[in-house]
Formats: sequence, structure tokens, C-alpha cells
Amino acid sequence: MNSKTDEFSKFANSLADDASKTSMNYFRKKIEIEIKDDESPVTLADKETEQILRDKIRKEYPEHGILGEEYENEKIDSEFIWVIDPIDGTRSYIAGHKDFGNLISLLQNKKPIIGIINCPAHKERWIGIKNEKTKCNGIEVQTSTINKIKDAYFFTSGLYFEEPKIRHGAELLKQQSRYYRLGGDCYMYGMLASGLIDIVLEDTLKIHDYMALVNVIEGAGGIITDKFGENISLESDGSLIASSSSSLHREIIKLIN
Repeated sequence: MNSKTDEFSKFANSLADDASKTSMNYFRKKIEIEIKDDESPVTLADKETEQILRDKIRKEYPEHGILGEEYENEKIDSEFIWVIDPIDGTRSYIAGHKDFGNLISLLQNKKPIIGIINCPAHKERWIGIKNEKTKCNGIEVQTSTINKIKDAYFFTSGLYFEEPKIRHGAELLKQQSRYYRLGGDCYMYGMLASGLIDIVLEDTLKIHDYMALVNVIEGAGGIITDKFGENISLESDGSLIASSSSSLHREIIKLIN
């Protein structure tokens, strides 16, 4: 790790510390809920968490860009851009489920170099740094050795798939995998990185939903792409497949397409 990356990773961890404090401060408490234009919920915790992180980034790195869920983009033509999802899994958060998390990533020249999946209610934090091993709570993690769908544990966040190819692919994965479960929010990607599950499939994601996942999954030995097998980028279509191995991933891509 070079000195600059080390500096950025320490700062990213400090952002995750702040996100933990703010989101847990409101967790399982009565809180006002608003409905956004896309019909998704947002709470005071979402807004306050993102505002705190934005303020800290502006103070420490005024030249960096910020792309977040709740407020306008800032300086997104910058070399470095912070991507923030203050609370991934707001519905789970509202319901008091622990699988929500704070997603924080740093892009350099539009490519992810640091990603954090921070799940404060579980007291688990995965950090992925480009070309380094992913760690959870400071301990290196590794994806499973599963390389066949028939042996895999498949997670997906729900039944909302709008695109026919993804919807059909999800049904086939449910039928052909060893086990499957619905739900999990960003926590399921941490579970995949730690070798506990083997496949995650999602669709209709936005940049702040997926950018922090890339370094975490890849640094643990997994594969993460869109439904066509293309690398995740700022221009991705919102589909996402993460799996434990390249051979398993190829089988999933073939099944879906």
C-alpha cells in the first residue's frame, strides 16, 4: 500500500466510524420517514449520516468530488470521487433489521480503489483496497471454493426484478442452487466476501449502491460484474452479479444470458 492509499484508507475508516455513530444513534427508535420520488423511503438518519460524511470530506479534501444518494453531486470531474450510500437497506433499517449498512468508496479516475461495507448493527466492517486482500474487522477474508451452481448458496435482495432476463435468471438460480434466501442488503456481499455464501444477484441498482462492493469482493477472491459479465463502472446498467469464483461466475452468466 502506498502512502497516499494508506492515508485515504484511514480516512475512509474514519468516515465509517462516523457513519456507525450516526446511524446507530437512530436505530430502532421512532423516526420520521419520507417517501422520495422513486417511492423509496428516506429517514433523518440517511440524511444526517450523509451530511456528516460530506462535511468531513469537504474539510479534509476540498478538491475531491462527492457522489451520494441524498444530495446533489459535487465536483464529479475530479480525479478522486467519494461515493456514499449513507444507509444501504433503509427499509431494513426502518424495520429494525440489522442487515443495513453504510457504503463508502473512493474512485480514482472513475475506477474504485477503496471500498467499505460497514454494518454497525452486526459490528462488522469489510474494507477492500485495490490489489490487496480484503479484511473484515482487520482479519483477511476469502470467498468460498464453490464453483458450481448446484452446490452454491444464492442470495438476492428480493422479487422486484423488472428486466425479464434477470427475473428469469433469478428463478433458474433459485431452482438450481443448493440453497437460496431473499433479502440481506449490503450485508450479503460481506457474507460472500467471507466465504459464507456464494452468489448474489441484484438489479436496478444505482452507483452509490454498488461502487463500494467492487474492491471488497475482488480483494476476497470473488468476481463482480454486470449481467453481461462486464466490469462495474459509473456507466453500469444497475445489474449486479457477485460470486465466489470465476468458474461459478461463468456458469451464472451463461445461465442468465
